[in-house]
Amino acid sequence: MAEKAKRAALIGYDCAIPKRLEALLAEGGLPNFRAFMNEGSFIPEGYNLPTVTPPSWATICTGAYPRTHGVEDYYYYLEGNSLEHKKTCQAFGSEILTAQTIWDAWDKAGKKCIVVNYPMSWPSKMEHGIMVMGQGLSPAETRWPLRGNEHKEFLASESVISTDFYHMGVQSRFDDAKGWKNLPDCDEPLEMVVNMKFKESIEPIEDQVWYGLTWESGDDGYDTFALCPDRDYSRAFFTVRLGQWSEPVQHDFTVKADGRTEKGTFRCKLMTLSDDAEDFKLYVSGITGHLGFVAPAAAAAQIDLSRQIAANDIGLVAYLHGVIDTDTVCELAEFHSDWLYNTVRCLLTANEDWDLFYMHSHPIDWFYHGWLHEIDSPDEAIRTRARKMERHIYEIEDRLLGRLMQLFGDETLVCVCSDHGATPIGPILNTAEALKQAGLCAYEPKKSENYWDIYEETEGFNYVLDVTKSLAVPQRYMFVYVNLEGKYPGGIVKPEDYESVRDRIIDALLDYKHPETGERPVLLAVRKEDAKVFGMGGAQAGDVVYALKPQYMAEHGYGFPTGESGCGSLKNLLMFRGPNIKKGFRYERPRWLADIVPTLCYMTGGPIPEDAEGAPIYQIMEDPNLVK
Repeated sequence: MAEKAKRAALIGYDCAIPKRLEALLAEGGLPNFRAFMNEGSFIPEGYNLPTVTPPSWATICTGAYPRTHGVEDYYYYLEGNSLEHKKTCQAFGSEILTAQTIWDAWDKAGKKCIVVNYPMSWPSKMEHGIMVMGQGLSPAETRWPLRGNEHKEFLASESVISTDFYHMGVQSRFDDAKGWKNLPDCDEPLEMVVNMKFKESIEPIEDQVWYGLTWESGDDGYDTFALCPDRDYSRAFFTVRLGQWSEPVQHDFTVKADGRTEKGTFRCKLMTLSDDAEDFKLYVSGITGHLGFVAPAAAAAQIDLSRQIAANDIGLVAYLHGVIDTDTVCELAEFHSDWLYNTVRCLLTANEDWDLFYMHSHPIDWFYHGWLHEIDSPDEAIRTRARKMERHIYEIEDRLLGRLMQLFGDETLVCVCSDHGATPIGPILNTAEALKQAGLCAYEPKKSENYWDIYEETEGFNYVLDVTKSLAVPQRYMFVYVNLEGKYPGGIVKPEDYESVRDRIIDALLDYKHPETGERPVLLAVRKEDAKVFGMGGAQAGDVVYALKPQYMAEHGYGFPTGESGCGSLKNLLMFRGPNIKKGFRYERPRWLADIVPTLCYMTGGPIPEDAEGAPIYQIMEDPNLVK
């Protein structure tokens, strides 16, 4: 009988696609992914539904299906609210889970668990463990209970200082430098007064006035820039030239509510500086805080937070708005990875008696949302750029994997997984339009100047629906509700008409032909109770559950995990390495994400969460007979 593993660790790479990983491995490189697969077992047919972030990570930490753990979409419907999609919240808070997590089960047994940036984990309920905030996609970030694509951070999100206007930044111009101390030895230096505002703060912080300084280092025009907290160059945050990143800056920020001072770390990159200083653009990373996102709070002292930045969303939103380029996106992904590794290294080193480790890293998903559709582009230049970026992102995650494996040692059972895959963006389905054509709902196109709403155009929600004129209301990625009178605000359907309206919804979805393709985009549409056979249909499901063919919609969230389209696939990555795991083994049969927790528990002898529904994956074990 084989020995049980001493401890277990899970590394979650959001949206890592087995198909893409194998394609990259076939081209060479990625030594740590390659070694992991050679020394462990690989399962390319990993499934979960829906193919979207919160439900999948909830399954990975509970061993339960969405109908049981209570999270059935990226968004969460709050009972009693209007059925409009815009009223739903992002489903990232631990309090909405209706199934026990593996770390809570192990914590009750007196085991020490360390959880880092894991969606659905925050706030922590553990008594013995340590948790780094996981209430969104990135460390020190929350998306619960926020709407749309809103997020808030400790301490603030990314920005830009520019002579041009950007919704997400500060606009200013250069003028003659006056009243400065300790100026560099130069002629005609120019200054820029920056009324710096800090956006998306969990705890709003006071504005500050910063000062930019530019000068000529030679005879070819303005080429050097410094950012300072006041008009004293000797106190400059940094000095950079075009294309350069600053070193990490540690600075004090004041919380509006009570006036206390919080330290934050940020970096800047000079994107544009014309020789006459008329065109200027400085990217300012998010301000990564040092406190408020570690539980227990005293454990924050174990982490050196002075040198890294969390780099939330690796600059995807800034890129989409024309602030930064793709090279900068990849550099931000490196910073993000460094922050995660530094945090994990500090915690595991300070807590050598740990029993269970869970973490989540998001850059692959951010990359695929921005560039997956370019990987198959007929334009060679676009295709080459996207594939170069993809390899760079996977190389960053490969390096992180190697560094983490050194920390874990050989006695640790390690699972590497993803929550879902992705397919290239295709024709967008406006579900409201399909229902409108069948006389079931009424809506108008939406106009918004909120720069975070840039996602809505690809998610099919770019409309304002009138619930008082709608028999049916599409909501979130896979649901349509019957707008019942007396149950929902603005409800107009009589209870006795419920089933007939539901039948009309199903018919409307299945009969609808997309105007761009002339084909039916809906793969299936079933009653809520019928969705239980594929793990959904719980309290958070709509009256009708539907799924799209994989070539439609944006990346993931709408289709079955079996979906394949172009270079993409909706299957998730699933592989194990460690004591009693078969080496170099490829397991071709389908497995579900719900099987991860039972496997970790069985192979370590750890307590099984009370709501777990999956099963140990015996086939990847050298000796599955751990229990006699």
